[in-house]
Amino acid sequence: MPANLLVDTLSYKDMVFDFAFHPTLDIIATGLITGHINCVKYAPGAGNNETAWSIRPTKKSCRGLAFSNDGAGLFTVFKDGAIRALDVNTGDVLIKKSDAHDNPINAVRLLTETTLATGDDSGVIKLWDVRTGTETMQYTEHDDFISDFDYDTDSKTLVASSGQGTISIYDIRKPKMLAMSANQDDELMSICIVKDRRKVVVGSQEGVLNIYSWGDWGDCTDRFIGHPNSIDTICKIDEDTVATGSSDGIIRIIDILPNKFQGIVGEHEDFPIERIKMSHDKTFLASCSHDDTVRFWDVRYLTSEREDADDDSDDAKDASGDKDSDSDDDDDDEDDKPGKNGGGMDVDSDDSDAPKKSSNKRPKKQAPAANNPSFFDDL
Repeated sequence: MPANLLVDTLSYKDMVFDFAFHPTLDIIATGLITGHINCVKYAPGAGNNETAWSIRPTKKSCRGLAFSNDGAGLFTVFKDGAIRALDVNTGDVLIKKSDAHDNPINAVRLLTETTLATGDDSGVIKLWDVRTGTETMQYTEHDDFISDFDYDTDSKTLVASSGQGTISIYDIRKPKMLAMSANQDDELMSICIVKDRRKVVVGSQEGVLNIYSWGDWGDCTDRFIGHPNSIDTICKIDEDTVATGSSDGIIRIIDILPNKFQGIVGEHEDFPIERIKMSHDKTFLASCSHDDTVRFWDVRYLTSEREDADDDSDDAKDASGDKDSDSDDDDDDEDDKPGKNGGGMDVDSDDSDAPKKSSNKRPKKQAPAANNPSFFDDL
């Protein structure tokens, strides 16, 4: 592996609420509390970052950003309840939806090539057809802010975390909610689907990772205790591993089932972390914080180590021979067995009686799907 790649920190005069990586290029967009949106071409080496454009379409804070699938457009949401679609090349506003929400928008995620999800401070979730700018669904089951989204493409399922202490589950093709979890009596701040859609990890205000089993939404089946402060953001490294960003300013790497604290990627001193995300090529994990910066962390070692482990597992299997097809089915359930705590983190599990399996072979990584053209091509 080449030497550690260093990208200059992006420093601003005001707080960065959110950022987004371009799906195919070394471009990052940042949204500030002042309403400014910046598009930066980043590159390793001192002085190599280049600002492509910077605009301020409103004085209201930019709460979230999401690139279109083809990277030609950037969706942005604001405190005044507006949604704007920007041209990535120029920063021009292509579409503006001023009255998208009656309350400040707090979460945004592009679900499909044509569907955008937004959630506001009052708990309302809306789905939008980005080709026409029209609302296609509205869900009103929550009574407090929507903090985060994740989405499973195969089942077309949207999961949302909220300040009222529950997560909700939606089939985006249907107008009614599928399920809502029991109230955890704690604000749920972040959410992430892992284990090939068998588990959902949710970060809480009290520093607990609540782990839900897919389809069993009544209550969490595992709890990973140990973060000293709120878990405000979660980023999936792979199906077995997540990175967490906490209000103590530290980015931690956590293995999920068996639950284990692996180490620390970096920190923003004592400043709370708002967001962490992975670059398109999985070279960098970036983080934004209340210190008014976006920092880049070289995390190639995280993905390369797991790819090497997968290759070694495949080689061992080829050498020993594959006796029967049922063995793979048994391996699938090993990840559900809670492990011993690590690195000073404690585990509180309801799945301690899960059967022990003989191996822990991870599924091979799938090649990314080709990007599809979007409505921006026609504008």
